[in-house]
Amino acid sequence: MEKEGNMITDWLDQHGDLEIEKFIEKNLAITEKVRLAIEAKGWNKVQFAHALGKSPSEITKWLSGMHNLTLKSLVKMEMALGVELIII
Repeated sequence: MEKEGNMITDWLDQHGDLEIEKFIEKNLAITEKVRLAIEAKGWNKVQFAHALGKSPSEITKWLSGMHNLTLKSLVKMEMALGVELIII
């Protein structure tokens, strides 16, 4: 049985944009690191949203892996979670 693709992989298959592929790959890696840090703190999305002064729906959007996170939002998440998300 053939697997049904998702919207992201279908788009990439059709357009083959390496820049977008890299963006999605890095964004998903960051959001997975955030998800694990939230879990390690014993928080849920509502508690994380409260710590950032954001709405839970905005956090859901951020953690979708498709949102273009700003450096400011990344630093805010690092401070709330006590982790380094991007190491330079």
